[in-house]
Amino acid sequence: MIELKGAELIAPRTIRMKTWSEGSLRCHEVLVEVRAAGVCGTDLAIYTGAYQVPLPLVLGHEFCGVVTGVGEGVNADLVGRRVVCEINNTCIAWRSDDACPACSAGRPNHCTKRTVLGINGANGAFADRVRVPEGSVHCLPDEVSDEEAVFVEPLAAAVRTFELSPFVDEASCIVVLGVGRLGTLVTWVAKQLGGRVIAVARSERSRERALRFGAESAFAPDDDALGNAIADAGGRLGADLIVEATGTPEGWQQAMALVRPMGTIALKTTCGIPSGGVDATKLVVDEITVQGSRCGPFDKAIRFLVEYKPDLASLVERVYPLEEAAAAIEAVETATKILIKPKA
Repeated sequence: MIELKGAELIAPRTIRMKTWSEGSLRCHEVLVEVRAAGVCGTDLAIYTGAYQVPLPLVLGHEFCGVVTGVGEGVNADLVGRRVVCEINNTCIAWRSDDACPACSAGRPNHCTKRTVLGINGANGAFADRVRVPEGSVHCLPDEVSDEEAVFVEPLAAAVRTFELSPFVDEASCIVVLGVGRLGTLVTWVAKQLGGRVIAVARSERSRERALRFGAESAFAPDDDALGNAIADAGGRLGADLIVEATGTPEGWQQAMALVRPMGTIALKTTCGIPSGGVDATKLVVDEITVQGSRCGPFDKAIRFLVEYKPDLASLVERVYPLEEAAAAIEAVETATKILIKPKA
């Protein structure tokens, strides 16, 4: 039997510490001792009930840890390795002989049988240990610290934005609306790819952070100078790519106003934007592409960390013990990045 301890969400804004026993590891399953887990906006949305998922559930999907056990079919050399883990538990991750149509087509992020770590159907990393399929595990190089490693999952999501928008180059004008936790990483990745990045955020603190992470300029949403900055960055008809990371109707409306004809609006907020008021005529007449993206490539995210060495650890504001998981989640409303560490 495996003894586990975690912070279990049993109802909106209600977490209880729980210790429970589970059976032995399955074939192609890995047991990871959590060293650090990041708290993100999705965790907050589930915690408050704004993003409804089946409960009870242990949240947490941005984490790193050390492998302490492996099931049948997994190389024992993995034990003792420091790792990060993808969040989609898919047919491919489980090495299934009966893969669903999405996995068979090479689209495991859309696996029809998947559970999602700490989000839907699988307990997550706000725990002392977590069980994951072998295929979701990625070993970490020594030069990536635990504090940096918790950013691999959201950094991969940021990278995915530009896998689906491969036209980004030094001539591209990119506007990032909302420079919170994910928007900061999107800004940084866009800069590494050579784009001219303009950040838009309500708070001066967020705008300053965007400039530190590669934005050419940063503006409040209602700043009249924003249009001129887009033109100066090469967007005479509007921005080539708008990354909407506010998750608000106002952000969507501004994206529509700032994108050029035949440009792209990339939506990055998984907890949803109210759909009312979409100007479908403008989308059609201006031939605007609307792109969704979520989970991304962990291998590329790790390479970005090693090659470009961003100071992501500087984004961490506070660290909480596991027993204070509720306080940690609530702190995300005002902090850039919060970590939970089961062990001091």
